[in-house]
Amino acid sequence: MDDTYKLYKSSKEYPLWPIKEEKFTSILYGKDDISNETQVFKEEINGKLAGFISVKAKVIEGVKKGSVVFIFVDEAFRGKGVGHKLLQSGLNWFKNQRVHKIKFGGNAGSYFWPAVPENLPQLKKFLKKENFTLSEGPVDMFADITGFTTPTNVYNALEENGVVIEYANEEYKDSIIKFAKENFSQWYEYYLEDLTKGKFDKVFYAHKGDEIVAISELWVRDSNWDLLFENNVGGGGALGVAEKWRGKGIGLAMKTWGTEILKEEDIKYVWISWTSSIGFYEKLGFRIWRRYNNARLSI
Repeated sequence: MDDTYKLYKSSKEYPLWPIKEEKFTSILYGKDDISNETQVFKEEINGKLAGFISVKAKVIEGVKKGSVVFIFVDEAFRGKGVGHKLLQSGLNWFKNQRVHKIKFGGNAGSYFWPAVPENLPQLKKFLKKENFTLSEGPVDMFADITGFTTPTNVYNALEENGVVIEYANEEYKDSIIKFAKENFSQWYEYYLEDLTKGKFDKVFYAHKGDEIVAISELWVRDSNWDLLFENNVGGGGALGVAEKWRGKGIGLAMKTWGTEILKEEDIKYVWISWTSSIGFYEKLGFRIWRRYNNARLSI
């Protein structure tokens, strides 16, 4: 067992945020990340792991951004400067990377949380003490889709506009990648990776003829927090609608289509991470699952 995971799993925080070792180490060390840099610093005391931090940097739209993905200190060593020392190691690394804007959570590759979970008050207190600026952040939402039924008239928007939703395919692969790059560059590399590897069942899209209208990713049983959802969770991500098509109900139709697919796969829960579109998802029966605070630091 990886020493970082072993330490985290023995903590009082683990029951709040249980996670499988493979997923934990993948995110912590950036094993499956694309076009970014990851560094993990560890602090030992008397030969024992006392804490660790994972930091990442990535160029997005010409700007190199940084994130503190995870920082953890053994309870026996808290309040003794270990967390501060780890953070300083991370900040020095950012300076060497010429990163000046830092965010806790998702910002530069895979992440555990989009920002600071409200149910980890000690983490929030620590970051505030370290001069991070905190503000209201996004939420995660979820729904039990066991009894999901398609909302009445939700697909009218498609019929009225001659739009069709379907899985990605070889014919439209390049068009979808181009659409992602031009309209949602922050998600471009995810679509690029999945589609160049032929993972067409992980991407679906809406189109009118040859015009791409919207795109979304789809995943089944591969969540950070599977253990909090009975190992039976799926979801969609990186849902984007072309600007000229917004406000017509296309996004809602896309989300409904994805939810229907997940139900066919016998998925019980659908989890939506990192959103501020609460009203949008509530129309499909989603509820807020976790709240977060943004935490930012300029160096």
